[in-house]
Amino acid sequence: MKHLAALALAAALLAPAHARAAAENSTEIAAETQRNLQEGSSRVANFWWLPPEYWILVAKELELPAAEQEKVQKIFRDYLIVAAVDVGVADKKAAPSMASIAQITSRCKFTRDGQTLDVLHEVNPEVQKLVPTLVYLLRTSLGPLGEGLRLLPLANLDTKGNPVLSASTPGELELQFRFSDDGPVHDVRWHMPLTSVVGVRKCPKGGEPLEASWTYCPWHGVKLEPKP
Repeated sequence: MKHLAALALAAALLAPAHARAAAENSTEIAAETQRNLQEGSSRVANFWWLPPEYWILVAKELELPAAEQEKVQKIFRDYLIVAAVDVGVADKKAAPSMASIAQITSRCKFTRDGQTLDVLHEVNPEVQKLVPTLVYLLRTSLGPLGEGLRLLPLANLDTKGNPVLSASTPGELELQFRFSDDGPVHDVRWHMPLTSVVGVRKCPKGGEPLEASWTYCPWHGVKLEPKP
């Protein structure tokens, strides 16, 4: 149980304060995209959608060489990368069991703007080379449970080779996840644009700060114009 509590604490530490401007660090993006699921008292899973903007910020924070930062900006836009931790504690005295990437993938179903996506088995070799370094910050934020962090890459290019989703334009990524093959489906969604990337919107009538992905003010029913 203490291992599940540790993961819940990590989630709380990453939980976003109400963002008021575009993110200045990668933690703000990870905080906004974190989703937590729990089934019973012995299974918990966390998911993060890590958009290209996240990886670009991490590369800057880690002070990677300029050439590698340029690679991140160029090639990570081709992918949607979801990070996942699926932890189970069958015995309170035993170490937590960390699901493998194959186990998690088999119980995930992703759709991008309604189109089904499969988790990729291969990615650009440059992405594969850079990811272990770039994921360091998120992994260490989870403490010992960071050992169970898995990355699920999805294709993000249309038929013309252009990126489909980004954190700064409207769109939706959906995940349907089961803790077991015959268990109930848990629905997780990410709506874009992300507030941590483009900043908050304001109600034109009352001035209240609103999430960037909202199209109407929930208090005044005023339609919001797209952010410039």
